[in-house]
Amino acid sequence: MTTRRPVISQSLSLVRSFERRLERLFEGAAGKAFSGHLHPSEIAGKLAREADLARYEHVTGPATANSYTILVNPRDLTLDPGELERVLAEEVDRYTADEGLRLEGPIAVAIQASKDVSPGTVVCHLKVMPGPTVPWARLAGSETVEVGRNRALIGRSPEADVVLPFEDISRRHALVWRQDGQIWIRDLGSSNGTSLDGEPVGREAAAVNPGAVLAFSDHRYRLSKL
Repeated sequence: MTTRRPVISQSLSLVRSFERRLERLFEGAAGKAFSGHLHPSEIAGKLAREADLARYEHVTGPATANSYTILVNPRDLTLDPGELERVLAEEVDRYTADEGLRLEGPIAVAIQASKDVSPGTVVCHLKVMPGPTVPWARLAGSETVEVGRNRALIGRSPEADVVLPFEDISRRHALVWRQDGQIWIRDLGSSNGTSLDGEPVGREAAAVNPGAVLAFSDHRYRLSKL
């Protein structure tokens, strides 16, 4: 087994990259929902900075908000923003997966008109809104369980994200997550250990390829990416 470490993201450069991607969206057809009073770079910059500022530390690692409300003056909202909301949600979801950030619910983006916002400006409100997530991986063994949250805690505890209800599984057994296009796993000091394709996994992150076999104590699961 070849062990690699996840890339430690350079937050500032990634935020700028995220900002540039958003700016291209606003400059394209989707951005025509706004009048010329709002420059694409202003909207993109505001949203990217707020997304970065919304980060916080969860027990599983870095996390961020998943609910985004963008307020603009009614004069600056010229078309139905529904398509732009959908595209922005996809872009934010891609950004959080690249960064390895945990989300407590699905990404939701709402663009609303508010007379309390001055023409030509934009206000962003971000919140953590718990809710069901779309599974991104599956563990198939004696039973099949799905991984929905990024930075998912695997263990016997009912509070774990992926619950394996066996006595030889520790309450907080292992952590699995996505980052930079790769799946990673590390053991959390479990009593009976974690292995990847037969090789032990420690507290250092190990890269997991789709089709790999993960074992938590003696319980084996084949991982597939959805």
